[in-house]
Formats: sequence, C-alpha cells, structure tokens
Amino acid sequence: MPYDDTVFRYAIAPGAELMVDPMPQSKGVAIGLWFPVGSACERDGERGLSHFVEHMVFKGAGQRNAEELSRSIDRVGGFLNAFTERESVCLHCLIPAEHSALALGILLDMAYRPRFDAKEFEREKDVIANEIMAAEDDLEEAAQDEFFAMAYEGHPAARRIAGRVSDVRSATFDALGSFHDERFARGPIAISVAGAVEPEEMARLFAASLPARTVVDPSGQEPVPFVRSRRMVKASGSQVYLFTGLPVDRSISEDDFWRLSAASSAYGESMSSRLFMRIREEQGLCYSISSSFSLSRMAGLWGVSSSTTQAQLPRFAEAYAREARLLYERGLSDTEVDEAVSRIRGLLELASDDPEYRMKRMARQYMYDGTVEPMSSTMARLLPGGSVDATGVNALVTKLLDPETESVLLYGRIGTRAARSGSAVFGAVESEPVDPIDGVEA
Repeated sequence: MPYDDTVFRYAIAPGAELMVDPMPQSKGVAIGLWFPVGSACERDGERGLSHFVEHMVFKGAGQRNAEELSRSIDRVGGFLNAFTERESVCLHCLIPAEHSALALGILLDMAYRPRFDAKEFEREKDVIANEIMAAEDDLEEAAQDEFFAMAYEGHPAARRIAGRVSDVRSATFDALGSFHDERFARGPIAISVAGAVEPEEMARLFAASLPARTVVDPSGQEPVPFVRSRRMVKASGSQVYLFTGLPVDRSISEDDFWRLSAASSAYGESMSSRLFMRIREEQGLCYSISSSFSLSRMAGLWGVSSSTTQAQLPRFAEAYAREARLLYERGLSDTEVDEAVSRIRGLLELASDDPEYRMKRMARQYMYDGTVEPMSSTMARLLPGGSVDATGVNALVTKLLDPETESVLLYGRIGTRAARSGSAVFGAVESEPVDPIDGVEA
C-alpha cells in the first residue's frame, strides 16, 4: 500500500509540535509551518494583518533577500508558497528530498527572521489592494465572502480573509511588527512533514534550528455562532449565485465526519452526484453545482453552491429546493452511499502518493483537535462493512440537513422576476450587503 501505519510526533519545544509522516517510496518532501492565526482570530486594529504577514515574509528572511529566497528553492526544482485562511496561516515547501534541510532552514527564517522593511511594506499595500479588488470583481468569490459575512454576522469569522482595501491602506508598519512578534514569533506552531525523510533526523534538525522563545498561547477559540438568514443581494454580472449553509456541531465523531463526507460526495461532489445529474445534466439549469462539508476548531458547515441565469432562476430554485427536500426526507440509497464511500477511498488512495496532501492532512487534523489519525486507520473506516454505511449516513442527514432551517444567499443579477422567485421558494428578502467588519448592513 502507498501508506503505512505510523505518524511520528515530537514536542520539540514549548508550543511547538512536529508531525512526520515518512514516505520512503517518495522522491520528495513537503514541509509546512502552521500558525493558529487568521482573519477570524484578529482583534480590532489587526484586520488583514495575518494575510499581510504572509506576504511580507517573502520579502527577505535571514541572510537572503526576496530574490535569493525564491532562487534558492527554484534552482533545485522546489515550490515555496503560503496561504492564509480564517483560522490559520501556513508557510510550506515541496522539494526533492535531498534538499529537505534547505527548505527547513528557509521556512524557519521566513517565520522567525523575516527582513521587514518599511518601504517594502508600503509597496506591498498596492499588491494586496490589487488582490482584494480582483477578488471583489470575481462574482463567485464576492458571493462566497458575502455568505460568510451573513452566516457569521457579528463575529470576526465574517471578515474577508485579506481584509478590505481600507484596512490595508490604514495598516502601520509598527502594527505589522507587533502582530508578527506576538502571533507568529511567540505563538504556537504546528510543523508537518511528509515524504522521504527520517523522523528522528527531522526532529533533531527542527529542535536545533527553532529559535528559543517564550510562547504566548492565545486562549482557545470558542464555537462561532451560526446566524440563520435568507437574503438576496444585487451585484453586477450576468449570473445569480446560490450559496446555502447549515451548521454542523464541531464536536462530531470521526465516524460521523466521514458519514457526512460520504453524504456530500453522493449529493453533489462528483459528476455522477444527484445535484449534478438532475439539475445540470437532466434539466440544463446551471453549468456547475456542488455540495461541500467542512469542519474546523471554530465551526462546521454543510452547504451547496451554484449559479444560474436570471431567466432560469425560478426553475433552478424549484429544482434545488425539491432535491434538498428529497435528501432530507428520503435519504440516500445503499448504492449511492456505497459508491460515495468507494469514491472517497479511491481519492485517498491517489492522494496518499502526494507528500503535500499528506502534510496538509496531518496538520489540519492536529489543528482541529490535537490528534493525527494514520492513513490506514482512515481507510479502515471506509472498508465495505465498516462504520460508514447508508444507515449511519441517513441518520445524520435526518438529524442535520433539514432544508427548512438552512441559510440561503442569492447574489448577483436579481431582477423583479428573480426576486419574486427567491421570495416564493426560499423566503429570501432583498438586502444590502453585510459589512464583514461590523456585521451590519453596509
């Protein structure tokens, strides 16, 4: 099999946990440094700074300037990148295994020894502002941001990950430095490594290279309250975007996580799923439609996203509402669940060859509840006759997925006929955009 039973864990320093998933058959190694900070963790006066730090660490670190950072990785065929989410920032590298010590050193320099420069800071404001404005011009991304602003209204989780242009423009260099010092340099860190490495050697290298520091461990994140709402928000463009959402208790069991994953796979995550076949293929009411299920230490969310034309919205809305009711009232067939479980298992088999996937998988599990399940244990849950079957899946569907209680957002080109349909089918009301900062209508 392309996976084994062992994930090695080391507490290499106070507030620093290392996880290593050895893959002897691989030619590469993926290393990720994960910090429990993001847009949902920022205080007033810190909006957008998690994402700003992510940008600035590429401007030079340790003895290398920005060009030298990139060239050091590029010339050996590696990939250096980073991303910011609502609950975490990750700096990561995929590199040929023989250069793992190089990647380790560069990532730690970026995290703990960035060469922050006031002029670069001001210049980067324009880069990030362009990024934000490009996202605002993307109707689908803007609709997704609006949905989070609506669903988590009044909580920092409602904020856009990169903040607003006004947040970026008003940020100060001193604030960036203070934020980095508290939340990155002195904050907790999870380190995940997957690939052709020796676990003990990785532990030795990280223990020797991690700077000595006094860790400031922020208080644990409380669950984010889900605000049920049904709204229609007008925006320029040719489409109407649908986003729906239902909250999922973040304390569900590991088996229930995979049961809901199977339900989502059967309902809307593949070309053979119900939503895709019945709404796109049989009726031609959209180009794409999908369901999703996510779980984090702050919140769990089940939802559906799609888009259609203003003219097709009345038929599309009725078709979606019908499918949501059928799922809730009748559940999924044995065949649908069996095929969904088989699909997930196959996807995991393929992904298990990928060091970057395994690196991220370990870290996300750890960031969620402090545990890491070996790949083989996950696969065992998905075996025929295992814990993920139609009975268990449908019990959760009945418990959690009542469409009468879901939040609904229609976003985009909403004329009189579309508004009438949104009101009749979903009970949605026309609204102004929600301000993701203040949690009120703008």
